[in-house]
Amino acid sequence: MPKQQAAPAFSLADLNGKTVSNQNLQGKVTFINFWFPSCPGCVSEMPKVIKMANDYQGKDFQVLGIAQPIDPPESVREYVRQYGLPFTVMYDTGGVAGKAFETKVYPTSVLINKKGEVLKTFVGEPDFTALYREIDSELEK
Repeated sequence: MPKQQAAPAFSLADLNGKTVSNQNLQGKVTFINFWFPSCPGCVSEMPKVIKMANDYQGKDFQVLGIAQPIDPPESVREYVRQYGLPFTVMYDTGGVAGKAFETKVYPTSVLINKKGEVLKTFVGEPDFTALYREIDSELEK
C-alpha cells in the first residue's frame, strides 16, 4: 500500500480574516476545492459540493474552498454570499496554495484523511457517489 503524502503546507486567511492552515486538517476528513466564480466547471459542480458539506454536517468532515486569483476577491465574496456557501472559503492571493497543490485546471479537488494526508486528487468534477463512499470509509477510521 503506497504511503500517503502529507498535504502541502499552506496558510491562508478565510473571507472573515481567520487563518486556515494544515493545522485545520487534523482529525477531519477534508475536501479541498480549488475553484473560481467565472469557471464554468466550478460553478456546475458547486451545488454538489454545497450539498456534500450539508450532508456531512456534524461529522468529522469539512469542505475548504480555495478560490484561485483568476477573479477578484470581490466577485468571490459576492458568489459566496449569493449562493450561501456553507463552508470556509479562502482567497488564494498569488495562487500560492494552488501552486503548492500543483493545480493546473479547475475545478481541482483534493481529498485528505484525518492525518492530513492526501488520499486523492480530482481534476474536474468527481463522481460524487464514489466520493461519498470514500468519505464514509475514511470517517470510520
